[in-house]
Amino acid sequence: MLTLVADRASAQVDLAGTWRPLARNEDGSGMIGDAAGLPLSQQSRWRADSWSPEDFDVTEWACRPHAWHYSLETVLTQMRIWADIDRETQRITAYHGHLNQEEQETTIWMDGRPHPPANALHTWSGFSTGEWDGDDLVVTTTHVKETYIRRSGMMHSDEATVRTRWRRMGEYLQATVIIYDPINFTEPYIRSSMMWVNDPSMVMSPYPCEEATETALTRGVVPHFLPGKSPLPGIDPKLTDRFGTPFEPRRGGAETMYPEYVAKMRTFKRPTGRVPGATESER
Repeated sequence: MLTLVADRASAQVDLAGTWRPLARNEDGSGMIGDAAGLPLSQQSRWRADSWSPEDFDVTEWACRPHAWHYSLETVLTQMRIWADIDRETQRITAYHGHLNQEEQETTIWMDGRPHPPANALHTWSGFSTGEWDGDDLVVTTTHVKETYIRRSGMMHSDEATVRTRWRRMGEYLQATVIIYDPINFTEPYIRSSMMWVNDPSMVMSPYPCEEATETALTRGVVPHFLPGKSPLPGIDPKLTDRFGTPFEPRRGGAETMYPEYVAKMRTFKRPTGRVPGATESER
């Protein structure tokens, strides 16, 4: 039995190759400002309530990338993975990944090196180490910059730890991401909808980006809304989406992540207003 356990612990599969994404519901967003299913802390909720879509229009954001783990969830996630192999031992010392989305890249160190001190440089990819759990590659990432978990102002802090479990099942590859954040979350946040299929003929296109003035906002302006002044439909208690979802779950919180919360949702009053611009079928 000990021999079997030891063999299982050292098992691994080949993750290298070109991977084409399967359709997924990107970041789970509903109405703009909807935080249902997110374990937001109160301070994170306040931060999101002040967010303005004009953030994306400021000059300082031109060509700004997403974090690697968030880029995995977008539609442009054509991905290439390759390995560094030590010639003498034939052991993998590192995996490298390249995504089409903003040409984001990551390195996963497999040689047992420690993570750097807490005050070391934070980047969009962070610092990642990997170890095998049977045939699953478990990657631990720290030193990631503050970045989006949803596109409408919900963020994780730069103290977050991201743990990604990569699992290959034949010609399919799955990534399950768990984000631990002592500042913005009250519980871990899990993403499990990301799947790829192996496609050796896939072409990896470049993603050129050049800084250009595309907005009338003055450099240095910080778009925001004051408390209670945000016009985002997801945080308006008088509006609902085409599914008639009530207002309370859209505020987020760990409770909204669990199936048992559906029964509680049925007890809430549904708003009668519809999102501005929605068609009659989307009421």
